[in-house]
Amino acid sequence: MTSVGDLLAEYKEMPSAESTAPVLTLTEKNGFVRQSERFHKRLATDDTSKYKVVRRNDIAFNPYLLWAGAVAQNTIVDEGIISPLYPTFKVREGHDPRYVARLLLAPQMIAAYDTIAFGSVPRRRRSSVENFLNLPVPEPPSAEEQQRVASILDKASEVADKQGAVLSKLDVLAQAIFRDLFGEPSTWPRRWPMGRIGDMAEDVQYGTSEKAGDSGEWPIVRMGNVTDTGRLDLTDLKWIDLTDSDIVKYTLKPGDLLFNRTNSKERVGKTCVVTVDQPLAFAGYLVRVRLKPQHRPEFVNAFMTSRYGQALRRSMAKAAVNQANINASEMQSIPIALPPTNLQVKFAEAVEDITAQRLRQLGAIAKAQDLLTALQARAFSGQL
Repeated sequence: MTSVGDLLAEYKEMPSAESTAPVLTLTEKNGFVRQSERFHKRLATDDTSKYKVVRRNDIAFNPYLLWAGAVAQNTIVDEGIISPLYPTFKVREGHDPRYVARLLLAPQMIAAYDTIAFGSVPRRRRSSVENFLNLPVPEPPSAEEQQRVASILDKASEVADKQGAVLSKLDVLAQAIFRDLFGEPSTWPRRWPMGRIGDMAEDVQYGTSEKAGDSGEWPIVRMGNVTDTGRLDLTDLKWIDLTDSDIVKYTLKPGDLLFNRTNSKERVGKTCVVTVDQPLAFAGYLVRVRLKPQHRPEFVNAFMTSRYGQALRRSMAKAAVNQANINASEMQSIPIALPPTNLQVKFAEAVEDITAQRLRQLGAIAKAQDLLTALQARAFSGQL
């Protein structure tokens, strides 16, 4: 029986004193990324002598997140350094590095990783190197066949990546249209009449403090459902029961603006617009803002999501233990332009068009991912 250990050999190399290699972070969905790009700053300690070197085509995994697929191959730099937490491996002679990496990320392998994870905390279940290397894998074909299979899977993955790149450009497009119509927020006092978000608001309401769970009558939106790019993400919902008297108070409708009042300093104050017409409650770390008819939530959302808005949020955030806060009164005091209603409507219509394109793009990504998954299943059962 062939095992992962027949394909990989563990090694441990420390960086030299003169090393200027970038610090890499191992992510669940995007593999290795430069730490400076993901967090916009260096998190590693100044002394990286105990870190590990990971060279191009080497593989590592996060022992606390292997069950979620946190295994990756370094394809972005010739030499990087990573946390000493991550075990590092070289692909054994005679095996194609890309084939091995694709095999380790196949759905059947990720399912197997879950079986070797141990621990009582769901998000911190640990996997050992020994158990990882002992996992059985399909008998690999010849080196030439491995290269052929890897090439096919790389092309399928490239299609999915290109679809994802289009999605990112749509997010940038909305901000570009915002700046084109209204100008940079720093110039607003010279271009538009100014007011405050509270001047635009008709109703402001904190969410319910009742504890959510896996059952209940109402799906509830929490702060994690508001994305950093200003969208409402309903893929991970909890549930709650509401009394008849609380339904109007703690539920959402299309056109509501949600404001995240408590989070990390980087994320506090993020916003989104509710665009779906379905039953939804909202939690206490969120504030629901309903605007007067002459104002559009898409305009406020784009402002809060802009670089200027993000910097403003960070400057307002009051730090507490492991979190920061901007309360509803402070949110309503935020200075904002009061451009003509017709211009706000024009922007809202553009956002609606982009949202429709985004939904179509998400469908294309899903199809591309389904194709890659099907090809992986065939590849590692000798049918490709």
